[in-house]
Amino acid sequence: MKGSRASRSRSLSDTVPGYGVAERVERILATRNLTVSEVSRELRLRYGQMPHYLVPHDFYYDLGHPRYSPRIEQVLALSRISKYRLADWLTVFGLHLDDVPRLRADFPVARTCLLDPTTYDRAAWIGWFRDAPRAAAPPAVAPLGQLLIPGNPRRADSLLAPEPSPFLYAKIGRQDAFAFPDLLPGSIVRADTRSVGELLRSMQNKNSERLFLVEYGQGLVCCRLHTRTKDRVTLRASTLPFAQTELRLGSEARILGVLDWELRPFKSARPEVPTASMKFLMPQTLPPTETQPGLRELLERARLRSGLSIRNASATSRWIAEALRDERYFCSPTSLTDYETGPRLPVQVHKIVSVCILYSLGFWELLAAAGLDTGDSGREPIPDGLVGRGTPDAPRTANDASARNKKQPRFLSPLIAEFQEIPLFLRHSLSTVAGLPDLSLRDVFWTGGRTVSLHPYLKDAVFVSVNRRLKNPVFLKRKPLWEQPLYILLLRDGTYLVAGCSLEESTLVVHPFADGFSRPQMLRNGADAEVVGEVTALFRRLR
Repeated sequence: MKGSRASRSRSLSDTVPGYGVAERVERILATRNLTVSEVSRELRLRYGQMPHYLVPHDFYYDLGHPRYSPRIEQVLALSRISKYRLADWLTVFGLHLDDVPRLRADFPVARTCLLDPTTYDRAAWIGWFRDAPRAAAPPAVAPLGQLLIPGNPRRADSLLAPEPSPFLYAKIGRQDAFAFPDLLPGSIVRADTRSVGELLRSMQNKNSERLFLVEYGQGLVCCRLHTRTKDRVTLRASTLPFAQTELRLGSEARILGVLDWELRPFKSARPEVPTASMKFLMPQTLPPTETQPGLRELLERARLRSGLSIRNASATSRWIAEALRDERYFCSPTSLTDYETGPRLPVQVHKIVSVCILYSLGFWELLAAAGLDTGDSGREPIPDGLVGRGTPDAPRTANDASARNKKQPRFLSPLIAEFQEIPLFLRHSLSTVAGLPDLSLRDVFWTGGRTVSLHPYLKDAVFVSVNRRLKNPVFLKRKPLWEQPLYILLLRDGTYLVAGCSLEESTLVVHPFADGFSRPQMLRNGADAEVVGEVTALFRRLR
């Protein structure tokens, strides 16, 4: 059974300059002393009654066709027989699975959804950092470039925490922002799955101070809770008129975790409260966690929880196709309907990737629901040069040894230890969240050294991103605090300040409660202080 053919906007050979796909496949198989004829014969012996897994003898001819893509079963068979990772084989055929978490984190969502935290290319090279030489502890606010400098690149798997992770990641939707304005639509949050029971016991018959990630009949929501008894909770909306229905724990609601940090964009969509969300409806019973849903049930449930109709999902897939510059990622309404009613995954792998992005599903999760076992697929990475995994140039580190020998305050390792794991799956989404296309160390400021702040969103801020082109501070009349812009100021003594301020003629007025001030401060613009830029996003602890 051959793969599918469909239109596309770029050649498969674009992935690795100098090699066509057929030549790369031939070279990869040669590293295992295999030819395509031997692979074809072996697969016929293994999968004689399952034609979707078979690779034809004229496979190289098919790969030379600019619109050809193999089936997922064929790629899985190649992974099993070569012992190379399935994700790497998909990259060879022009599909990058790390696009799944990247695009899901990038585009606006109607309903709160879990993000796929998987780093699919575990052999990817990550540009990494080391502590910059300095004699004193980090200041209260400082450009990140003063605290970190480029170090040697590292493989992704050397930075990933041991599995399974105790954390879940979610993106707040615009139609269920129960915790607004503490959390904004588009905010990315992390939930710690540990100590939930202890927190619930300590707040019996009380309103919680902490925010929780909760699964209930309508989907997911991040909010505060009220516990009346040990087995009943009420979802508490902070300011918006959502119906606050009491739910029974276990059957009508599950507490998935307690939120411990937020990545907050300053340019955020305004929240919506659908009419149905104001009504006190009969709670729905959750499906049991012990049983794994089949493909049809998984797709339908995931689509409904995403707040998407078939037509809206199809329109969103057009955005995915444009973002990835490949028409094959587009899914027509008819195709999406067929996926929910048919017995198999889409023929084209590109559409499988698109469905994962649309419905916030992990790629491995979707394959498992379709009955495809990836447990016996290859474990070794394909060599960098054959998969198009470029090796970054290492920065000059001639003084690394001397820097390590000096006794100096450490910055990077204690920070990693505090947050326990690095969400590498977000590395390609930071520019989108920050609204800065070329985000670099120069655009990020450390703000975690401040000891006092009366501003509710700066109180536990650790990092902020700054647009240095926006240097004209304003105060927005009739706008609430969550919409007021913040700025980084450079003071005359060389220290930095993060604050809300406005420019009145030649005077910078630093507003009270912006960064610990209890009354306005008047500074001469250009003499006492200058505006570095406007804050576009912040990363903060949630306590």
